[in-house]
Amino acid sequence: MKSDESLNGKMPLKEKTEILFEVLSNIPKFVGETFIIKCSSVIISDETLLSAFAHNVVLLKQLGINPVVVHDGEYEINLVLKMLGMNDKFINGVRLTDKSTMKIIEMALCGSINKKIVQHINSAGGSAIGLCGKDGNLIKAEKISTTLRENRLNNIEKILDMGFIGRPTEINPDILFFIEESDSIPVIAPIGYGKNGETYHIDTDSTASAIALAVYASKMIILSDTDEEINKVGNGRVLIKNLKESIDCGKIKGEKFVERLMSYTKMVEECAGVVHIVDGRVPNIILDLFTENNSGISIMDD
Repeated sequence: MKSDESLNGKMPLKEKTEILFEVLSNIPKFVGETFIIKCSSVIISDETLLSAFAHNVVLLKQLGINPVVVHDGEYEINLVLKMLGMNDKFINGVRLTDKSTMKIIEMALCGSINKKIVQHINSAGGSAIGLCGKDGNLIKAEKISTTLRENRLNNIEKILDMGFIGRPTEINPDILFFIEESDSIPVIAPIGYGKNGETYHIDTDSTASAIALAVYASKMIILSDTDEEINKVGNGRVLIKNLKESIDCGKIKGEKFVERLMSYTKMVEECAGVVHIVDGRVPNIILDLFTENNSGISIMDD
């Protein structure tokens, strides 16, 4: 006769217990370490996923790990811009952002999105503090530009000003260390400040990587919106040298994707850490990383 768990489509108790023991036995190895966790838009827009994410982050903190959350917000930004009737133009995957658009992006990222994540973490029993790069001079940034080929028949490229889109140039981690000592969890919106007081929207992966380097994180966990990136890179453990070879030979393509992967390899090399890319659509996927045969990919050094 089948157990009640099997009849109800649930995991058998023995299997559940084995997984629990494996997770709890591996977590002590990382007590006192800092994990940078990228929270993707698919999680933010789904109450079930966001609730599971918040409970996972709180559990890490309760077990002695210091999680730092850096969140995305593209779905929500697109909805707000559409609702306001503002044009949304992308070039090479980068949003053309004028001053009016930047104000809306800042309002969405630092306001409703950031506070939504903070509220869920607090409701899960944690103590979260919402931040953006302007707080405590956390993230200094500079304007980026992109290139556009004028004609497919020639190699002439135009350099385009993308407006208030930036890249992180300097991280001041003091406020993060202070929050860590206060036993709270920082939740960071990817907004930075320029040398003349400008406000810049920064790519979430670049923000997470820069912060990981500044605090010497042992893990960076990228919760992806899809499994597309995972399939492009491979499965299981991926060594940096093999990843670079795949990029150099053209096996892995896409300017923005390659740029993100290179920022991951820099974190691994300089922090002697590991970058995990996992499918954020799977509830409790963070805890799976503490099992031997975890899903997703793990980018690591030799």
